[in-house]
Amino acid sequence: MKKIIIVGAGEVGSFLASKLSGEQHDVTVIEQNSKKVEELNNTIDALVIQGNGGSPSSLAQAGAENADLIIAVTDDENVNMLSCYLAKNMGTQKSFARVQDSSLKNELEELNIDQIIDPSQSACDEIEKLLSRVGIYDIHEFSNGRLISIGGVLTNKSPLIGNKLANIHEFGGRDNWLVTVYVRDNISFIANGETELKADDHVKIVVRSGDVLTATSLIGIESKQEIKKVIIIGASRSSELLAERLYKNYEVMVIDDNEFDCNRIAERNSNIIVVYNDPKDPSNLRGLGLDSFTAVVALSKDDSKNIVCSLVADALGAPEIITRVNKIDYLELLKNSSIQATISTRITAANAILQDVRSDQVKSALTFEDSEVEALEIIISENCQVLDKLLSEIQLPKDCLIAGVTRRENTYIPSGTWKFAQKDRIIVFTLPTSIENIEEMFC
Repeated sequence: MKKIIIVGAGEVGSFLASKLSGEQHDVTVIEQNSKKVEELNNTIDALVIQGNGGSPSSLAQAGAENADLIIAVTDDENVNMLSCYLAKNMGTQKSFARVQDSSLKNELEELNIDQIIDPSQSACDEIEKLLSRVGIYDIHEFSNGRLISIGGVLTNKSPLIGNKLANIHEFGGRDNWLVTVYVRDNISFIANGETELKADDHVKIVVRSGDVLTATSLIGIESKQEIKKVIIIGASRSSELLAERLYKNYEVMVIDDNEFDCNRIAERNSNIIVVYNDPKDPSNLRGLGLDSFTAVVALSKDDSKNIVCSLVADALGAPEIITRVNKIDYLELLKNSSIQATISTRITAANAILQDVRSDQVKSALTFEDSEVEALEIIISENCQVLDKLLSEIQLPKDCLIAGVTRRENTYIPSGTWKFAQKDRIIVFTLPTSIENIEEMFC
């Protein structure tokens, strides 16, 4: 258990507070808004202080002198940096600050901030990967890209439907792919040999880096036309960052009904077409040439605008739609809609932080937008209790699955005859209730 201070109870801060307190960490939240303080007090098991995270008295009340970690994620980057600076000087061991302004990032070493969180940059990384593989809704890399988890919704054409996974593996090759997780009726399950999947199940499939097409064919995704144009909804900072990355490989257009923000992006980016118009109007998207080669990425600061524009784009036949949504209630509504690829700053921020909350042997920790499941990448230490044991001999914690192993430069999807060795890098998919037991077993 770690003592953690979270400054700011917005979408990111409240999500982290809920997740970390639910894992029995000692969490204290500092928030100025009295309404948010009341909401958190009623929903999570944590100390919630109404105060300013940049105030020494609030930090002292939160116990900064003996905290393991401070996570400052307010909308005010100066407050985030000041909170971390003060907390470190008071005795906090490690600090994370949400900082997007590139000019401020140069001050991190001087302010003794250990790591920055920039959800916009992380979101752009994920969007680029999704655009390169049309039809999937999440993609995550492990072991420096050697193993990949692909997420998608099973179509009626999926060969996984209608049979136990153990039977399908007899013909499909257990060494090449593994279904790790499925979500049905908003409930997350760890897959096993007895699992029988259905159309519309959300699934995650682990494959080697060169086998992405295997995963998409298992999901039942037909080969689609290559994306040539990207229409970005909203003239936000994230939109500008993404457009700057994409324009060399795609025709890129940004559309928004905020004239000031449109002018800002247009003045700084001569290679990007910026249109000042209402993106919710179908005729305006048609006017930009939306066709079967066009992806639509909704990245405005307004969740409701992003959702409406995405639904309009879907009705117009866009083959790939990626939507930024941060409010949990909206995400729940979208689970049963045609809009599946969602980006959330709360998830990207959490993934930047969770590794440092876990054991030292955990090298990455990922949460997912559509599932409660977490994926841990663990390096087995010399004192690990599973050394020289077969996977079939180990009594794994409930609701977890060993999905992949990297040994030296080689990757494997292990069967029951796999024998663990020191420095093996393993990928574990698990529900939150088993995380503590997994760390005890493998770390």
